[in-house]
Amino acid sequence: MLIKTFPAQFEALDDIREFAAQAARQVGFDEKDVYNVQLAIDEAASNIIEHAYEGVPDGVIEVFIKIAPGTLTMVLRDWGQTFVPDSVVEPDLDASLEDRAVGGLGLFFIHKLMDEVRFEFSPDGGNTLTLVKHCSTPIPTPKRGMTKSGWRDLYGLGERILGATTFAEQRDNILETAARVFQNTEIDLWLDQEIFRLPDWVEDVFPPKPALDLMRIALKSAELVRGNEADELVVAIPLRHEDSALGVIALRRAQGQPFRQRETDLLEGLTRAASVALIAWHRVTVERWRISQLNLVRTVSAQIANQSDLNELALKVVRLIQNTFRYYYVAIFTLERNASRLHFRASAGGATRRKGRATAPILEVDLGQGLIGHVAQTGEELIANDIRQEPRYRHFESLPETCSEIALPLKVESRVLGVLDIQSDKSGAFHPYDLLVLRALADTIAVAVEGANLYGVLNRRAEQLKAVAEVSRQITSFLNLRELMQEVAQIIQHRFDYPYVHLFTVHPNRRQIHYEAGSGARSAALEGYMLNLDDPDGLVPYVARTGEMLLVNDISQEPRYRPSPLPPANTRSELTMPLIFNGQVYGVMDIQSDQLNAFNEDDRLLFETLSDAIAGAIRNADLYRSEQWRRQVADSLREVAVLLSANASLEQVLDATLTELERNLPSDIAAIWLLDQDDIYCAAVHGASAADLNTARYTSPDVRAALARALLARQPIVRRPGEPMGPSGLVGEFSDDYSSIAAPLRIGDQALGILTLAHHTPGRYGHEAHAMTTTFASYAAVAIENARLYDSAQEQAYASAALLQVAQAVVSLSELDEILATIVRILPILVGVERAAIYTWDEESLTFLPAQAYNLPAESESLLWRSLSADEFPMLSAAIEHGQPALCSDAHLGVESWLSLVPSFGDEAEDLHYSEDRLLMSFPLLVKGEKYGVLLAEEALGGRRFRNRRIEILTGVAQQIALAIQNDLFQRETFARERLETEVQFARQIQETFIPETLPEHPNWELSARWRTARQVGGDFYDVFDLPNGRFGLFIADIADKGIPAALFMALTRTLIRAAVLQTDSPAEALRRVNELLYPDCQQGMFVTAVYGVIDEISGTFTYANAGHNPPIWVRNGKRTPSLEILSRTGIALGVVEGIEMGERVIQLARGDSLVLYTDGVTEAFAPNWEIFGDDRLFAVLRKARKSSAFELLDAIENEVNHFMDSMPASDDITMIAIRRHR
Repeated sequence: MLIKTFPAQFEALDDIREFAAQAARQVGFDEKDVYNVQLAIDEAASNIIEHAYEGVPDGVIEVFIKIAPGTLTMVLRDWGQTFVPDSVVEPDLDASLEDRAVGGLGLFFIHKLMDEVRFEFSPDGGNTLTLVKHCSTPIPTPKRGMTKSGWRDLYGLGERILGATTFAEQRDNILETAARVFQNTEIDLWLDQEIFRLPDWVEDVFPPKPALDLMRIALKSAELVRGNEADELVVAIPLRHEDSALGVIALRRAQGQPFRQRETDLLEGLTRAASVALIAWHRVTVERWRISQLNLVRTVSAQIANQSDLNELALKVVRLIQNTFRYYYVAIFTLERNASRLHFRASAGGATRRKGRATAPILEVDLGQGLIGHVAQTGEELIANDIRQEPRYRHFESLPETCSEIALPLKVESRVLGVLDIQSDKSGAFHPYDLLVLRALADTIAVAVEGANLYGVLNRRAEQLKAVAEVSRQITSFLNLRELMQEVAQIIQHRFDYPYVHLFTVHPNRRQIHYEAGSGARSAALEGYMLNLDDPDGLVPYVARTGEMLLVNDISQEPRYRPSPLPPANTRSELTMPLIFNGQVYGVMDIQSDQLNAFNEDDRLLFETLSDAIAGAIRNADLYRSEQWRRQVADSLREVAVLLSANASLEQVLDATLTELERNLPSDIAAIWLLDQDDIYCAAVHGASAADLNTARYTSPDVRAALARALLARQPIVRRPGEPMGPSGLVGEFSDDYSSIAAPLRIGDQALGILTLAHHTPGRYGHEAHAMTTTFASYAAVAIENARLYDSAQEQAYASAALLQVAQAVVSLSELDEILATIVRILPILVGVERAAIYTWDEESLTFLPAQAYNLPAESESLLWRSLSADEFPMLSAAIEHGQPALCSDAHLGVESWLSLVPSFGDEAEDLHYSEDRLLMSFPLLVKGEKYGVLLAEEALGGRRFRNRRIEILTGVAQQIALAIQNDLFQRETFARERLETEVQFARQIQETFIPETLPEHPNWELSARWRTARQVGGDFYDVFDLPNGRFGLFIADIADKGIPAALFMALTRTLIRAAVLQTDSPAEALRRVNELLYPDCQQGMFVTAVYGVIDEISGTFTYANAGHNPPIWVRNGKRTPSLEILSRTGIALGVVEGIEMGERVIQLARGDSLVLYTDGVTEAFAPNWEIFGDDRLFAVLRKARKSSAFELLDAIENEVNHFMDSMPASDDITMIAIRRHR
C-alpha cells in the first residue's frame, strides 16, 4: 500500500494528482483512464480543502493507495468538517446553465469517473472517502521514459482555463493546448458563447455558427464525426456537458495523413477536460459577477439605509440606480394604505439625459392602470422585454426611447408599498441575472420605504406626544382655574399657530357655559361672556350638552354654526372638543382657523388627548377649590381615593368602599345597592347576607319605598327614630330607634344606586357622617361607574370571543359530533363553567340522548350518560318544556345529585342571578319552537361575577347549537332528496330507451308521434314495429297511474306486447295474451288501456283491437261525410280481470286518409280556469287539418293543446301517433 500525507492547500493538488497517476499506471490503465483518475482525485481533494477545512492553514490530507490486479483503490482521510453525501442534491442536467443551482456537480463528476465511491465518518478516524477504479483490460506498464506524449499536455489545461479572465483567453488556451498535442494539424474551435454570456459582456469571440459543415454535423449528432472537406481530412467532436452542447473542435489534415486511434483518444480527452473546466470557469465567473452585483446592491442599500424623509429617499434611490446600473429611466411610486392611486415620488434618467428635451413625466397611476398599476394591484413583477408586444404599456412622449420595461413591487411581507419602474432603451435588456439584482434592490428599497413611513409616523406621534407632555407638564402646577386655562390657551396657540383658542367651563346645575380664557383678538372682549347650555344654536353649547366632538372644516356647511358676535369675523374652520372626565363634561375647548380644511385626523387625535389632560387638570383645580373646607375628611379618605381610582373590578371597588366606611363610621350592616335597568339590588354587604337584604326588598313595601326615596334624593338621608324600617333594620332585627344613613350614588344627574349604613344604637349619624358619606358616595359613584364600564367591556369582550369561537366551530367543522365536541370544550375556557353537557331530544321516544360532555366525573357516567326520560332529569325537562333557561342553586351538592335537583325558571330563576351559590343551568335548544335538545352547564367557582352576561352567552350558544343540529338534519334531508331525484332522472333515461328514437319508413305511408310526460317519468307509451308480409304494427297504451310505478308497469307491458305480436297475427289475440300475463302482476288497482293495430302496406287495411283506450280517430280525405270517424273500443282494459273478451275490427284507409291514436292527456288537459279541453276541440282541430301531413296534424293538435293550457302544467301524460296514406 502506498501512503502519503499532503498539506490541505491548493498548491498541493499537482503532487496529489501525480501520486495517483503513478499508481494508476502501475495498475495498467491507459492514459485516458489515468487522466480520469487524476480528475476524480483532484475534485475530491479540492472539496476537502475548500469545504472540510474551509481554509484552515494546518490541515492535512492522508492518501492511501492500494494496487491490485486490474483495480486501483484510493482512500482520502481528513479531520475537517464532515458532510452527508445524501444531503447534496444531484444537479438538474436538463435545466439551462443559468437556472442550474450551484453545487453538487463535483460529487456528480466523481461518481461518473469512478466505479465505486464510499464516504464514512467516525470521531476517531475522521472523514474517509474511498474511490475505486477497475481496469477491464490491463495493459503492461511502460518503462520509465517510454510514456507517450500528449496526455501530459492536457493535465494543465483545466488550471489554465480556470485562471483565464476573458472568454477570448479560454479560446486561446484550448487552441494552444491542441496545437501542442496535434502537431502539423489545422485546428478549428467554436464555442456557443450564448451559454457562457453574462449581462456585462460586449465581446463576440465566435460567430453564431461553426465554420465547417462537419463541425455542425458533430454538434447536432453529439458524436465524433470523420470526413473530407475542401480536400482535407477532418475529424470533429463536440464539447458537451451531459446533454448540453458547449461547442465543437475540429482537426484538419492533408489527404494521406489519416488520424490514428490514439489521436482521437487524445481529442476526446481534450474535449472532456475543456468541457469540465469551461463549466467550472463559468460557474466561478457567474458567482464573481453575482458578488459584484450584490456589492452594488449593498452600496445602494448602505446609502439609503438612514434616509428618513420619503421624498429624499426616493430621489436618492432612483439616482443611485440610474448612475450605478445605467438604465434609461428609473422611477419610484408609493401606495398609501387603502388608496386607489399610486403617488409619484421621484425619477432619474429618461428625457432628462438629453439637452433640450422635456423633463421626465410626473405620474399619478390608478391601480390596475398600465404596467405600474397592474404590478401594484397584483403584487407580482411584470417584465416587458419588448414594449411593442405588451398591451398594458403606456407610451409617454417624454420617454421616446423606451424599448423594454420592468416593474417590480415594493413589498413588505404581502403588503405592497409601491412600485420600482425601470425602463431601458434596448429590447430584451433584462437578463435573468439582472432580475436577481433588481429583485434584491426592490426588497431593500421596500424595507427603506417602510422605515421612512414608520419614521414619519413615529415622528408625527413624537411631536404630538411632545405637545401633550408639554401641556400636561405646565398645567399640572396650576390649581387656580383661570390661570390654568389661560396657560393652556397660550400653549396651544404658540405650538399650533391657530388664531383663536377659547376655553369654557360648563355648569350643568345653572345650565350655563362660562368663558374662562383664550388667545387671539377676541379674548379680551370675551371676559364675562356666557352661553346658554340649552341653546339649540352654536357649536359650543352642542358639544357641552352632548359631550361629542365636532370637527368642521367648512363652517358654511355646518347648520349649527353661529358666528361670533365679536370681530374679526373670519372663521372658516372650527374644532370644538368636550373636556370630559369620568363621563362628566367639565368644559369646552374651541379652536378656530381662518383657513378652510385646517384640521385633519391627526389634529383630532392630538386634541382628544390634550382635552383629556386638560379635563383632568380642570377637575383637579375644581376639586382643590371645592375641597378646601374638607381637608380633615380628605386625610382620612386618602387611602380610599387611591384605591378607588385604580382599575379594579366592581366587586373589589364595592368591598373597598364598605371597608373604608366601616373604619371611619360605626356600622353593623353596610351595604351598596345598585340600579340595574328598572330594578335595584344589593350588590355588596358587610354584616349581613345579600340574599336576605334582597328578600326584604321584595317582601316589604316600606323597604321598597325607603330605597326609592334615597335613590331620588340629592343628599344623604339620615333615618329618624320611628320612621319605617329599612332593609338593614329588618334583616338585623334592630329596634325601632336604630340608626341608618342612605346616600345616593350619582354622577351628575345619573343615579347609580345607594350607599347605606346601619347601627343598632340610635343617634350614630350626624352632620359629620352626612358630609363623609357624601364624599364617599361621590368617590364611590365614580369608581363604580369606571368599574362597571371596565367589567362591561370585559364582559362584552369575552362574550364576543365566546360566541365567535362557537360560530367558528359551527362554520369550520362539517360533522355535528365534531361541532358539539368543540363547543363543550371551549365553554369552560371562555364562559367560566366547570362542566358542560349536551343532550339531544328524540321526539318519537320522548327521551334525552347524550351527545357530548366535558369534565363529567367517570363515576357519574353510568348515572347521567345514558338515554333519559323527561321524568328522570327535571333540569332537562323543565328547560325544554318551558322553552327558557332553568336554574338551580344547589350545584355544590355534586354531579351525583343532578337528577334530583329542582329547577327554577321565570321570576324564580331571575332571583337566582344574585345568589352567591354556584348554579346548575339548563338551556333549551330550540329553533322556532322545534325542540332539538338541552345544553347543561355548571358554573365554576367565583361564578357570581359576569353571571348575567354568562347566562346571555350560554343562551346564544344554545341557539347556535340548535341551529347546528337543525342544519345537520337539513343536510341529511337534502342528501336523501337529491338521491331520490337522481334515481328518478335515471328512471326517465331508462324509460326513454323504450320509446322509439325513430319511426320506421314505409313507401306511401307517413308516420309521426309525440310523447310528453306530466312528471319526470310517466305511464304513457307507444311503439311502432315492422311485421312480416309487408305489415307493421302500431301500439299505444296508458297506465292507470303516473311516476315511477307507472314507468315500471309500462316497461313490463311493452315487453309483453313485443313478445305477443311475434306469436300471433291477430291484434285481439295479442292483447288477450298480454292480459293473461299481466293480470297476476296487477296490484292496488293498476291497469292498462291500449290500442294495437296492424297496417297492411299494400291493401291499406288497418286491423285493430282497443282495450278500453281512447278511441282512435279516422280522418278521411275528400268530400265524404262524415270526415271523422271514431273507432270504437273492442274490449275492456288490460289487467282488470282474467279471461277477457277482446274483439277485432278492420277498416280500409283510402289515399289521403289519416289515423290518429292518442291518450287521455290530450282531451283531459286543463285551462287556467279549470275548463277541460275535451273531444269537441280535438275534432275541430282534426277537421281543420285533415289534409295535412301526419307531422303537421300532430303539430296542430299539440299547439292547440298548449295554447289552451297556457301557463297550466300538464295534468297527465300526452302521447299521440298519426299515420297518413299517400297513395
